[in-house]
Amino acid sequence: MKNERKRGEELEAAILEAAYEIIQTTGYEGMTFQHVAKRAETSRTVIYRRYETPVELLHALVRYKTIQALGGRINDLFRDQGSLRANLLALVRLYQRFFEAVGPKMLSAMLTELSRNNEQFQVWASQARSSNIEVMKKIEEYAKRNGEISHEFTTMQMNLPFNLLRFENIISDEKVTPAYLTSLVDEVLMPVLSRGG
Repeated sequence: MKNERKRGEELEAAILEAAYEIIQTTGYEGMTFQHVAKRAETSRTVIYRRYETPVELLHALVRYKTIQALGGRINDLFRDQGSLRANLLALVRLYQRFFEAVGPKMLSAMLTELSRNNEQFQVWASQARSSNIEVMKKIEEYAKRNGEISHEFTTMQMNLPFNLLRFENIISDEKVTPAYLTSLVDEVLMPVLSRGG
C-alpha cells in the first residue's frame, strides 16, 4: 500500500509537531527546515512555501501550542467570572496553561529571537503585549461594572500579571503551582489593582 502525502491541516500539524519535537530533543538551533522536513516526512520546499524563516515557523508553533492547550487565544476565551479576584485568578490560570503548553525550551527559543532583535519577532511580541493589555481592559471594565473599582488601571499595573508569570516561568527554578497563582492574586495583584494608580 502506497503512503499518502499529507495535505492541509494534517500536513501543517505534522510540520509543527516535528518542529516541537526537534526543539525538545536537540534545541532551537537544531530546528532547521531540513530536520523538520525529514521528521514531518515532507520536503523542505513544502516548508518554505509555508514559512520564509525558522522564526516564522517558531511563531506558528507558539500559536499552535497555545490553541492546542487552551482551545483558542486567551483574549477570545476570557469571560467575566463575577468579581475582580475571580477574573484575575482565571487570567493567571489561563496564562500559566500557556506557559506549560509552550514549555521551557520553546520559551528559551523565543528569548533567543528577542535577544537577536529579530524585527518580525519584535512585532509579534508587541502584538502579544497589546493582546495582554486588551484582556486587562476587559477585567477593568468588569470590575467597574461590578462596582469594585472606579479608576483605570495604569499600563504598569496591566502588565504586572504577565511580567510576574514570565519571570517565574523563565527565570525562577520553582514550579508555578496553583497555590502560587492564588498568592499572586491575593498578595500582589488584588492590592495593586484594587486601588487607583
